[in-house]
Amino acid sequence: MIGSFTGIHQVEAASVKAIDISNSYWANTSIQHMLSRQYMTTYNDQTFKPEQAITRAEAAAAIARSLQLNAATAVSTSFKDVFVTHPYYQEICQLEKLGVIQKGDAFQPEEPLQRMQVAKMLALAYQLKVDSKNHSQFTDVPRTHWAKDYIESLADIGIIGGINSKQFAPNQLVTRAQFAVFVERSIDFQQKITKLEVAYDYLAKDYISTINLSTAWSREVVELINVERQEQQLQPVIYDPELTQIAVIKAQDMVKRQYFEHVSPYYGAPWDLATLFDYTYTSFGENIARNIKSPEIAVKAWMASPSHRDNILKEHYTNTGVAIAQDSKGNYYWVQMFSSQ
Repeated sequence: MIGSFTGIHQVEAASVKAIDISNSYWANTSIQHMLSRQYMTTYNDQTFKPEQAITRAEAAAAIARSLQLNAATAVSTSFKDVFVTHPYYQEICQLEKLGVIQKGDAFQPEEPLQRMQVAKMLALAYQLKVDSKNHSQFTDVPRTHWAKDYIESLADIGIIGGINSKQFAPNQLVTRAQFAVFVERSIDFQQKITKLEVAYDYLAKDYISTINLSTAWSREVVELINVERQEQQLQPVIYDPELTQIAVIKAQDMVKRQYFEHVSPYYGAPWDLATLFDYTYTSFGENIARNIKSPEIAVKAWMASPSHRDNILKEHYTNTGVAIAQDSKGNYYWVQMFSSQ
């Protein structure tokens, strides 16, 4: 079955080992990652002091370094208690300029950080989406709590969890070991966003997985349709990873909601879906197929259908994205999207 629709890394530093962190310590991997990248450091006596509460200045330094900010991005601060001689002066300036830490007269750099404060810092620093619609809820974080959305949103994506299934302990201090784990999780999740493995669904108010069933098949489809375009003396369309991510969302949506149509009962028309996920275009088209088991068969089926063939051979299309999803019965759902840039 087919259908068509047309319309308008920093290099690893030398390994640094803290003398008070054993290989069996629960946060050893995260701590070693922070030390090897020099996001966090040991003290002069080569200890890490994992159970010691992290200070506001230490946290700011670790986050700023992990973001690999240009040292010239900030040169001054509004804080009267952060002097130029402070060892983390530059990093504090950088985070203030980015809005990760709020401007004011006092930063209190040597004060310890609370869990609720860390949740906000991580969300702002790593640009994680925060909203009021979340699965995670804690009895000690009432609806009126200033950090409620930060806490619940980060808990939903596994960055920072509760101390048990019901409580978050927002006022509890964060240890250096815990902070190393939270930062590593934030970096990992940010990388998933960069790699287009997850996307924020503005309709569902949630992050969703956008991993394609077969990138190899997707690229093979693009190669095959470009052969067809070349035979008609048309310019090839380029494989567009961002458009492929939109196609993944559509393919997964058809499997999840058990439909086979161009208009999603949840997202609407293909171009509505693209717009929802911040994909820009000047014109847009879509081919879909179901119960087809290879790229060659999919392209042959599309080329045998006038409306699908029209999409494949449309002169003004410049980009394409292809995705495949599979339902519980093993049936494949194919989506090819086209756009003009």
